[in-house]
Amino acid sequence: MASPRMIQGQFGSLNYSTGIMNPGDGVAASPTLSFNENPGSYLGVKRHNDKFFNFSSGANLEAGGIFFMTHDYVDLRDLVETKSAMDDVTINIQRLRELPYPNFTFNMAPGNIEECFVVLLGNHNLEELGGTNPRFYFEAGFGPTKDPSGTDSQGGLPFEVLYREIRQYVQDPSQNFLSPDQMGSQAGPLGDATEAPTRFVGNFRLASRTIGGYPDLITGPGLTIVRAWAVYPANRGAQAANGSGPSDGPADEFTFLQSQVQMIVPALQYNIVGTQRPMTDTEIATYYSNILLKQ
Repeated sequence: MASPRMIQGQFGSLNYSTGIMNPGDGVAASPTLSFNENPGSYLGVKRHNDKFFNFSSGANLEAGGIFFMTHDYVDLRDLVETKSAMDDVTINIQRLRELPYPNFTFNMAPGNIEECFVVLLGNHNLEELGGTNPRFYFEAGFGPTKDPSGTDSQGGLPFEVLYREIRQYVQDPSQNFLSPDQMGSQAGPLGDATEAPTRFVGNFRLASRTIGGYPDLITGPGLTIVRAWAVYPANRGAQAANGSGPSDGPADEFTFLQSQVQMIVPALQYNIVGTQRPMTDTEIATYYSNILLKQ
């Protein structure tokens, strides 16, 4: 007999920082990442269901501070036991704020900050160290997500992607402030703020948003839910004269000024509603042969 069912969860707020990148440093030497759980802090929320994905090194940040992600798992083994599924599925996302907050970000290198939020059928076992790579979740449904080599099809079939949202953030040029006349200088030990003024990033801007996925049937054994991030400005290589032109030289900002990228990630809630009903024999054969064999 059919009955309504709802699944809810919350992804927490995060504090991210590259730390100070000194003049000539191409990548962040000591990036940091933590949950923003103090309710007295800006965007701080204590309650969340997600936890950090740990890389092979055991750290929650990839070396260089570009990739990180948190994840949640919803156990739906009861659907397997009752041979049921959730049909007529609607997925709703609520955000505490539309944009991350840049905090004390200055001289941010060119490049996007990208966010991926994806709801996947199946248990992708993200507790397995090195068992996946955050960058593959940005192509979920178009390519594999589970296998770090990118050659296997595990976890990347289109019907397994119930919801996928990709967002790109850039620094808002209307909210950039320059030293020394608009902001104090953060020029660094070799910097000359009168020659190469520091740009203080007052706000980010949403540059692109893409939503996809196929919320058809939800079956057991569960849902893997991922919020992955790529902070490409943590690498200043675009300013470091990596080209081959005869007059190609590093940017003055890279040569003389410090840089730092910080980000307070706002919390996010997901709400999945549908009608739980018995599965047909054809649905059982189709879905479970495709899903369970890839766990």
